[in-house]
Formats: sequence, structure tokens, C-alpha cells
Amino acid sequence: MKLNKHTVATRYAKAYYNLAEEHDCIKEAFDNMMDIRQIFGENPGLGLVLSDARLTLAQKRPIVDNLIKNFPELMQNFVLMIFDYDRMGDMELIVDEFEKLYDHKNRTILAKVTTAVPLTEAQKTRLADVFVKKIDGKKVIFDEVVDPEILGGVIIEAEHQIFDGSIRLNLETLKKQIAK
Repeated sequence: MKLNKHTVATRYAKAYYNLAEEHDCIKEAFDNMMDIRQIFGENPGLGLVLSDARLTLAQKRPIVDNLIKNFPELMQNFVLMIFDYDRMGDMELIVDEFEKLYDHKNRTILAKVTTAVPLTEAQKTRLADVFVKKIDGKKVIFDEVVDPEILGGVIIEAEHQIFDGSIRLNLETLKKQIAK
């Protein structure tokens, strides 16, 4: 049975995370993965080129060697394994899955925050401080969305939960209570 790309990416990410843990270099591994993401982001189609059957291994190998030359041995070996198993087209998914695992283990929470107007830096900091305590995390990273429809207040979506403190919701709740 053929595995889907996300399952494959998750397995490779977990394997590399566990290996980095054994070598006590999680932070370095994370930084290396973010560097790989940047390289692939700056070179769209790189994964497809390195997975293209029309190119020989001898044509692809110098590209991979150049890609990994500045990385530590652990990362070089990991990328070479991905290359040897012809999974370079999945590299960006592997990086994404590694980041999710890293964030989960370090209690870094990725959250979408929706407000009626843009937040100031002071408001973002205060909101992050309060929210990280509420969800028992260590750090929160907000993806901000401005939506005038909520009228005011804040809606935060994180870890499959919605914390709705919008004026719109409060008005709807008040309306329902009055109607009773």
C-alpha cells in the first residue's frame, strides 16, 4: 500500500526529530530545517527537479551536494537519505511536519487572532502574555487578521479551539437573553 505524502513527511520528520534529540541538538536541527525551508522557498520547483526521473543521479547529486555543504553532518545525512529515497519533492512537507512537532514539544502555540482594527505592538504583547498562560504554553505566535465585521474585541483560534471575545458575539448573546 502506498502512503500519502503527509504520512511520509510525518514519519521522516519524527525520525529526524528523534535523532536530533538523541544527539542533543534539537534547536540546531530546527534552525537547519528553517534554513532548508528558506532554500526551497527561494528556489521554487527545487524539490521537483531533484525528484525528476528525466535527470540522472549524476546530474542531481551536485545540486544536493551544494545544497547541504554548509550544514552539519547530521543534517547532511538526513538530506542525503531523503535524496536517496527519492523524496526531495516532499522536503517542504517534511520541514512543515518537523516544525509542528518542534512547536508541540516546546509548547509554542500558533494562533489566528482576529480583530476589528490592527493591534499595536503593546496590545499584541499583552494579549500573547495572557493567552499563553490561559492555554499553558511557553510561547504564542499570532497570525493576525483584521475583520471589521466583528465590531470590536478579539477572536483567537488555536489548537482546535475558538476563544471568542468579540463584541458581535456579546451583542448576539445579549439579544438572545433579552428575547427569553
